Amino acid sequence: MSEPSLSRLLAAAAALLLHPPDASTLAVLAESNGIEIDPAQAKQDFYDVLCVPQSGRYIPSYAHVLAQGRVRDGNWWHFPPPRFDGGDALARWYDAVGFDTLQLDADPMLKGPHRPLDQIGFVLAYLAGLVASRETGTTDKATADAIIAGFLTEHVGAWLDRFCNLLGGSGSPYLEAVANAVLEALLMARADFPAPVVETTSAEVSYARPEVIQP
Repeated sequence: MSEPSLSRLLAAAAALLLHPPDASTLAVLAESNGIEIDPAQAKQDFYDVLCVPQSGRYIPSYAHVLAQGRVRDGNWWHFPPPRFDGGDALARWYDAVGFDTLQLDADPMLKGPHRPLDQIGFVLAYLAGLVASRETGTTDKATADAIIAGFLTEHVGAWLDRFCNLLGGSGSPYLEAVANAVLEALLMARADFPAPVVETTSAEVSYARPEVIQP
């Protein structure tokens, strides 16, 4: 069996952060991480940690919030509340290729007309589409390389590593496995597209809307 492409890994990582787990997802994660995962607890963990700010376990999934996080008392992270316009810097990237977050297949608790555009699942789904356009030859490779690297540099920074670290320390075996999958896809993307090549804009790239793929 061939190894999955980077676009498929990114789409799978996005799906993990946009959907509660189903049986097939849990089976793959349990096998790849060598652990047992309780389905009911995994679903509860998904909603408590990723969806419900009042749960007491919530980890924010917005880039502009994570980027402003600060450690207090050496252990506790403090994050500001999300802003409706907190991800508006992504609008020009999304609009240029017709990427609409409202059309994504996502849990209703994670999408809506007033959700910030920099939710992690949205960012990874968009990135998966950019990479897919390169892999399929929809976009010239040199142009695509520059755009993808530029997007990674501008919009996928240390905040995503911070999120994966927090998710891995959430006390949930399921979410630790999710963090591992997201981090694996992120590291591969950074290795394949390490730095911008030319000055360019997102409007120059075609976009392949990725299939939502379970890992």
